[in-house]
Amino acid sequence: MAKVELTSGDILTLRTTALVCPAHKHLIRGRGLSAQVFDRGGDALVAACEQQPECPVGEARITRAYGLPVQYLLHTVTPQWSSGDQWGAGALVQLRRCYESVLKLARERKIKSLVFPALGAGTNRFPHSIAAHQALEVLHGQGKDFESLKVCLHTPAALAEWRQVERRFFPA
Repeated sequence: MAKVELTSGDILTLRTTALVCPAHKHLIRGRGLSAQVFDRGGDALVAACEQQPECPVGEARITRAYGLPVQYLLHTVTPQWSSGDQWGAGALVQLRRCYESVLKLARERKIKSLVFPALGAGTNRFPHSIAAHQALEVLHGQGKDFESLKVCLHTPAALAEWRQVERRFFPA
């Protein structure tokens, strides 16, 4: 059973089997981490993504990871945070579904080691504490099928927030 590991740094330098990438529904270059992945993957990644069907929010697709130190990219389209208004509950369900879909696809492809960013907490503006709770609930609940599940946060402050959520809601 994989222990969920929280770390911070440059996710694009980590070596594992698969990197989870926040995606646009047409699997085209987006903003933030998506833009960095496409910059490294170049034309080969663009061509691979063009072969994939549209990816609705909460679903996942897989491609090779051109130009990155991982074998695969697991693309998932995250919802937009709407500041906790009446649509906020739906966004939480969709964010949770992103993690579930990625893990389901990884199991189907027999991928045992994955690294995740803070899905939804970048350009889609989920507060880290909310994103962390959704992510950690799924990752801790489904970790038995994996050798390594890592969440790489962009800043030490985000890492501290995720660790606080983990200590409070998912004690060892």
